[in-house]
This record gives sequence, structure tokens and C-alpha cells, in this order.
Amino acid sequence: MKPEQVHKLVADLVAIPSVNPLDGPVGNGRGEAEVAAHIEAVLKEAGVEAELREALPGRPNVVARVPGQSDEIVWFDAHLDTVSAEGMAFEPFEAKVENGKLRGRGAADDKASVAAMMAALIAVAEGGGKPPKTVIFTATADEEYQMRGLMSLLEGGMTATTAIVGEPSGLEIVIAHKGVARFRMATSGKAVHSSRPDDGVNAIYRMGKVLTAIDAYAKGGVGRETHPMLGRATLSVGVIRGGEYVNVVPDRCEVEVDRRLAPDEDARRAIADVRDYLTNALQEDVGLKVSAPELTIPGMSISSEHALVQAVAGVVREVTGKAPLSGMQGTTHAGQLMQAGIPAVVFGPGQMGQSHTATEELALEQLEQAAAVYERLMRNGCQ
Repeated sequence: MKPEQVHKLVADLVAIPSVNPLDGPVGNGRGEAEVAAHIEAVLKEAGVEAELREALPGRPNVVARVPGQSDEIVWFDAHLDTVSAEGMAFEPFEAKVENGKLRGRGAADDKASVAAMMAALIAVAEGGGKPPKTVIFTATADEEYQMRGLMSLLEGGMTATTAIVGEPSGLEIVIAHKGVARFRMATSGKAVHSSRPDDGVNAIYRMGKVLTAIDAYAKGGVGRETHPMLGRATLSVGVIRGGEYVNVVPDRCEVEVDRRLAPDEDARRAIADVRDYLTNALQEDVGLKVSAPELTIPGMSISSEHALVQAVAGVVREVTGKAPLSGMQGTTHAGQLMQAGIPAVVFGPGQMGQSHTATEELALEQLEQAAAVYERLMRNGCQ
């Protein structure tokens, strides 16, 4: 596929808003339905088998397939949804190109990988003959929230011999990344009129003591081990809620916690460590309750000597002249795929540092190189 055609693929995707609605209503640029329908139509027009499979109400995955010479499957996956476009430094869905870079929400994370995989799949389908292994391409919903798009496919029985997860890795081959456990902590108190605060117990003040302790815990070193590529695990409090009226002493305060996991680290053990630390650190009863994890996504680690890693590195080196292996602090679908017994690596165009930023952009040269890498891997069966 010519470079300008690949550029158009990604520009068209960026121009279609697909902000993750979390668990809110879909439509008006929120949700993946419009961009999924576009991808399905483009692939079908090129002669590729493609269909929509609903992952969540009104939020489909795209599943496409090029039959191979064997029943073995190589799975290429990238996600459809983006984070919010509020507060961006420019029109988020204009998909404007300047100085060899395309800017817009999702340009790097993750529509560059989607477009590059589409281009590769179309080239393989149009090239005639069958690749050595069947190629499956999925463009999945809900990666930015709870990864339920991919999980719906795995729970439906989809599997593969190997997998490539497209994320903005700067064309580096990611062989390890962290997982995540998200949970809540709450303090309780006694509600009274704010004119008599000494008669009540302020749950927000109690939470303040918890947050001071948890800040010390996070700065002091989270987790029991240091990973050679990823360092220590981390913890961050991202949401706080407390009180209902300013003239009422609040009887409850709650925070949401994001605990990043080292590969193979147990989520419940990690949360228990937090609970144990707070039990010892707090000098008084604050009515603290720590919930079970609401979301758990495993980390991943695959040996640099694994056949998949070596195959990908060989092709990346052919296309770009180098093939660095790296770790990623974030979490991707590769963790769930590895947990399901499917060897996986992460590789894609765009810089991870561009993800979720107000100035998100994509170097189009990386898009072209990624498409070439994906096509060669499809043609050689990742071997």
C-alpha cells in the first residue's frame, strides 16, 4: 500500500471521534460504533472478511480474517477507543498534518496501530496466495477503561498461536509491562450540622490521615521486588469523593486507588499489603474499609529468547535497521493474552509519551514502517 493511502487510513480514523464513554451513554462521538463500522466497510471493500461483534451495548469490536495455509493463527490487535479530547491544544478530530506529523486525539494511541494493521491486512489479502498461518485482526472496544472488548473475544473462545498488540511503543518491541489493580478505600464518620462540628466525626478529615500515610507508603517503595525492566510497582490515588452538603459534617469519604503491578504479582496480595501498612501506620481508628479489586489486568513478561520475540525483532530490524527490546510502565491487552496462554509482544507506531496528552501527534514515517513490519509478520506467520 502506498504511503499516502496509509496516511489516509489513519487520518480518517482520527476524524471519527471514539471517546470511551466509560459506563455512560454512547453516541455523539462517545463509543466505538461509528469508527468500527467505518473499518468494517473499508476492509470489506478491499475484499477482506470482516464483521462486527458487540462487546458492550452499542459498542462493537471489529473482527477480520485472512485464511492461511494452516489452522494456526497469528492475532493482531489494536484498540478503537480514546480518552477524552477535552482540553486539547488544537481541534482534536481535524487530523491535520504538519511537518510529517499527524495530530489529533487517538493519532498515536491507538489509531496509528489500527491503521497500520489494516494496511498490512489489505496488502496480504490483495497479494494473492495464502499466508502460512491464518491472520486475525481485531479492533477492540473499551481498552482505555476495563478492556472488556478483548475479554469478550477471549471469553467467546477466540485464541491464537501468537499475538501482536499494537500500541505506541515508538517501534520498540515491548516484552514486559506492568499490570493494574484498581480498588477503593473509604473512611466513615458521624454526620451532624456543620454549626456543631465537634458533635460529629468528619470522614474527610479521617481520609486526610489515610492519604498522608498512603503517600508515605507510595514514596517509600511499593511492592516486594524490583523488575529489571520496569523497576518497582507504583500506587496512585486518582479520585476522591466526600460529603454531600457544605453545611453537613460528612459521614463518608472514598478514594479510588490505582496500584500498578509487577509481572506475575498477585493483585489481592498487593492490596493486602496496602491494608496491612495502613493498619500499622494509622494511630487511631478512622473507620477504614479497603475493597476487593474492582478491576485487575495482569502484567506481562516474555523472554527475549522466545521464538516470537526473535521473529518480530528480525523483521523490525529489516525495516528500521534496529530492534530494541523494552519495558512499558502502562498496561495493554498483552497481559490478558499471555494470561490466556497466547504468547504476545507489544509493538506499534507513535511515542508512548504522546498518549493522552493535549498535543497528541504521530510521526507518519513510523506509521509507514509499522505497516511494513505488520505485513511481513503476517506473510511469514511470525516465525
